[in-house]
Amino acid sequence: MLTLQRLFEQWGERVAHLLSRRSEGEAEAAPHPETPQAGPRPARPPRDPLEILCGPGHEWPEGGEEVLRLARPLGLSEAHSALVAGVGRGGPVAALAAAFGCWVNGFESDPARAARAEQHCQRAGLGKRATIAPFDPAEPQFPLSRFHHVMALGALRGAPPEPLLRALAQALRPHGQIVFVDFVAEPADLPALGIWAKLEGHPPSLPAEQDISGLFERWRFDVRVVEDLTPRHIAAALHAWHRLLRELEADRPTPVEARAIVAEAERWLHRVRLMQAHKLRLVRWHAIAPPPPLRLE
Repeated sequence: MLTLQRLFEQWGERVAHLLSRRSEGEAEAAPHPETPQAGPRPARPPRDPLEILCGPGHEWPEGGEEVLRLARPLGLSEAHSALVAGVGRGGPVAALAAAFGCWVNGFESDPARAARAEQHCQRAGLGKRATIAPFDPAEPQFPLSRFHHVMALGALRGAPPEPLLRALAQALRPHGQIVFVDFVAEPADLPALGIWAKLEGHPPSLPAEQDISGLFERWRFDVRVVEDLTPRHIAAALHAWHRLLRELEADRPTPVEARAIVAEAERWLHRVRLMQAHKLRLVRWHAIAPPPPLRLE
């Protein structure tokens, strides 16, 4: 199987060549070695590698398709309201509102991502069906008992799981459902996560799978599914990078774009290597709230 490491090596000489140019203007003027000389290329905004990898507004491979797959067990419809924590650049909120017609309140902890998420939802023209607000995963505060269903998509970002899970549970209406997806690691593996966590922009502290399963059990949630998404995530990442590199072969990147690609590649390489070494996993829980009253001792 072709690994991300090998995939990047095959393309690395071209990236290094581009980055060695003295200036962007010199690189733009130089002809591509595999194509005849032509007139100057029209200026265009720099391409965002993450958008090519995951789709507009998304940060995980397969973008909106994967978000809809994760949400499908909830049975969302126009009659439902949903809370989504960890919306990144807004793609998950827009995808759910557009596909199911439900009312989606998105929450994002990173200010830069939240600003992009709001812009993405506005461009999607979904009005009040898709809204964005900030939140603190260490001390989350969501409207109480308001939502039919809730989702969390990598929302912890180094925060302890109990405050966020508690706030999500309290935001549910009676008999509501929760889909919780996040990275987990065993305590013994946490020291190996330092570089990856720094590249991801959060502390190197992740819960173990049992930490989250234990909270659902303690609060008497009916856990229907615990799914290890790691193999799927790795395969989707490899497919996405194949697609990105094919696009770049057809339309070579500028030095600015090449630098962004190298930074993105480093982040993904660390993630996939840790996953392949079984030190980092991505896990999905699907659980149903117990009958009222909800006791979160």
